Amino acid sequence: MMLYICLAFAVFGASTAQDIGSICHSNRLQHTEDQVIERIVQMMNTDFDSVISRKEVLVFFAELMGIQLGGLINLVNDMTNEQLLEAAAGVSIEKESFSHAWHARFHDNYDFVYATFDRFDINDDGLINALEIEAIVNSALAHGDKNHDGKLETEELVTFLESIQKLLS
Repeated sequence: MMLYICLAFAVFGASTAQDIGSICHSNRLQHTEDQVIERIVQMMNTDFDSVISRKEVLVFFAELMGIQLGGLINLVNDMTNEQLLEAAAGVSIEKESFSHAWHARFHDNYDFVYATFDRFDINDDGLINALEIEAIVNSALAHGDKNHDGKLETEELVTFLESIQKLLS
């Protein structure tokens, strides 16, 4: 997951990425960046089709935010991207809640998690919302979709995130 967040640093500005270079991979479980990337991509690919959709990314972050979709997941799967963004527009998470949820799941250093949140919070309102996650997905598609089919295949996402990690090393 850290590398997915490192994506935000690289896409939205290198100055913060440089500032967090020493903490970008600080994980109490001692997982390597490659292990973390693989875990994140696997967790996002909920339908096991080897393509990471916008919906899968938004659902992943919804669950990280503590939103249990349960039976609503089928409704979400039937929505267009625009409908999903409209439905999720009012959903957000504040910095402390995000940081505790991220740390609990991925065991990353809190300094890294706070810096990550600050990078995701594009409008600096102290919240991360679906539109800000969508901006990150758009950047990943723009830079990681190597076969230009408009989809992020799991291998493309892994390769893209690994390239971001190398830039930050």
